[in-house]
Order: sequence, then structure tokens, then C-alpha cells
Amino acid sequence: TLPPPATVPPPAAMAFTVTTVDLGNAVGVDNRIGAPLTSFAKTDTIHASVATDGSSAGTLGAKWSFQDGQVIDTQEKSVPAGPQVTEFSIAKPSGWPAGHYKVEFSTNGVIAQVREFDVK
Repeated sequence: TLPPPATVPPPAAMAFTVTTVDLGNAVGVDNRIGAPLTSFAKTDTIHASVATDGSSAGTLGAKWSFQDGQVIDTQEKSVPAGPQVTEFSIAKPSGWPAGHYKVEFSTNGVIAQVREFDVK
């Protein structure tokens, strides 16, 4: 007798992933950054535009920190399946201290992208 036909597993559905991240001091109605920046003024509102895609919805997190790892802010947003652009932002009307910052983006609790920037 012939062996049973081999079964080929279906291609894995694309999990919820971060595709691109841009930082800037202004964001459009589509949640995209018009002019990406890596250096900001002390009084800027700092926006992050995070593009995601995937066959399922997910949780997108942002953890903003200053020089020595001091956490400034953490944010989480639920994101639907499919291509999406989500905006996160931080503001400090009294002015950001000059120095080096970073923001870590996570999908469902796992770090997916890190962006570093400076305030001058």
C-alpha cells in the first residue's frame, strides 16, 4: 500500500508585529510623522508613530526613559488586526531636561523596537 500523503502545514499567520517607528514633534491626522527627528527642543511634544501589521489584534506598549533608565512614562494601547498606525506622545510644558532618551515599543509585552533621541 502507499503511505498516506504528506500533510503540509498551512503558512503561519503573521503575528502582530511592529513594522516601522518614527519620532517627530508633529503628527498628522493619519497618526504619521511628517518630518522624522532624532533631536528635540526642550518644549517639544515628542510623538511616536508606530506602524503595525498582523492577522490578530494585539497590545502595543511604549516605555519612555531618560539617560540612566529613569522611566518617564509608560503607555499601552489595544491595536486591531491588519495594518495600523498608532500614535504615542509625551509632553512636559515646563521643558524636558537636556540629555539622551529612549523609547521601547513592545507587542504583547515583548520588546519589538527601540528608538533613541536627544533633547537639546
